[in-house]
Amino acid sequence: MGLDALVLSAGRASRFGAPKFLLPAGPKEVLLTRVLGQALKVAEGRVVVVLGHAAELAHCALEAWLARHPAAGRVWVVENPAYTTGQSSSLRCGVEALGASEGALVFLADMPALEEGRLWELRRAVEGRPPLSLAVAPSEGGEPRPPVFIGAGLFPEVARLGGDQGARALLRVWRERVVLLEWGRGPWFTDVDTWGEYVRLAQALGWASEPVEPFFLQSVALAEVAGWIDAALEAGVAPIAPGVLLLPGRHTRWLELPEPYRGVRSLLEGPTPTPEAYLGLLRRAVLWLLRREAGC
Repeated sequence: MGLDALVLSAGRASRFGAPKFLLPAGPKEVLLTRVLGQALKVAEGRVVVVLGHAAELAHCALEAWLARHPAAGRVWVVENPAYTTGQSSSLRCGVEALGASEGALVFLADMPALEEGRLWELRRAVEGRPPLSLAVAPSEGGEPRPPVFIGAGLFPEVARLGGDQGARALLRVWRERVVLLEWGRGPWFTDVDTWGEYVRLAQALGWASEPVEPFFLQSVALAEVAGWIDAALEAGVAPIAPGVLLLPGRHTRWLELPEPYRGVRSLLEGPTPTPEAYLGLLRRAVLWLLRREAGC
């Protein structure tokens, strides 16, 4: 049957104004597709991608990526309608989509720095696990970290999880039947939770050097845009990066405020009538911000 995998990408990522799993991660890649590519390399069975927040945008990014990938036929994409209740619902959704399986490697879409050699080490540990083991996980100082292999024997336990509990909760309960593979501290466990973490990872892995068309900076008086900013923030729009709001408009403009207002220092206006247009503008904006962070 082959080793199966799950890629969980349904969270709200409330610290980002844009879905963080759609941030650039190399040419023609975003965090989600980079992790999916890692899963496809190490798991020769089915790979189930679980979506939730911004599912339409994620579908768009996945379709473009899968159209170029020879293993696209092994990828199943499902949506978790209950993603706001926490990670447990996404894990359940993925396990249910797999159905009959010997177990699955569980990847998180915001952990894109996994090394191929370490993943194959994990794969060999899964294949050579003792008969009574229920899970295999890499660890840092003895503490399990994703990606985690959960055997079919734990699938009924997944159904009992609630809230934001994930595979780690199961590993704590069944610790004596978990095989740990000590990897120690390293970039492979980087979890993109903040803009700063993303910038450091993008610079370390060379993503920030991707060519990008620059924006023309235009100064704007606060009085001209204060109402626009107020309306956007009250509608729940969050910055795509610290202090930067991306808002729909007829023309592409990057407006710089003379001083921050309600935490906003820049406004990026641009036409985003389709998911493809939004993703294109988001990619250009993030890559340009990375170049500015690097002083380029």
